[in-house]
Amino acid sequence: MGALVQKSSCFLYLVWFIVLLLPSALCAEPTYQTGTLLRIERRVKITPMSYVFNAVATYYETVTYELQIQVGKEIYLTNYTPDIQPNWPLPNEWEVNRAIEVRTDKHRLFVKLSYDGEILTYIARHTRAKTP
Repeated sequence: MGALVQKSSCFLYLVWFIVLLLPSALCAEPTYQTGTLLRIERRVKITPMSYVFNAVATYYETVTYELQIQVGKEIYLTNYTPDIQPNWPLPNEWEVNRAIEVRTDKHRLFVKLSYDGEILTYIARHTRAKTP
């Protein structure tokens, strides 16, 4: 009986230890890599809303930016659609051939902003950089 109580108390201490350490491990700061913004291309998609005699009467525009970012030997082609359409300004640090901080997570690439936070972009494809 005493051995069973000792094993169960050890188990409870182990569970208590894991419960205390797990949240701190999950809240760790994400690690960013330095990348270079190679290209920014603005794309506008026009979506018809109503027609009058087979002609578009009203429509709305969705602006999407295609970013080409090199991180090490990988080149990522990502899509970013601003939340406010159609004229949301791009971050000031997004200039071609300028270093930016990025991190990847499966099919997403996060670009760190200089003021606070990060912007989510979706990876359309990625390739290896050509060596000269």
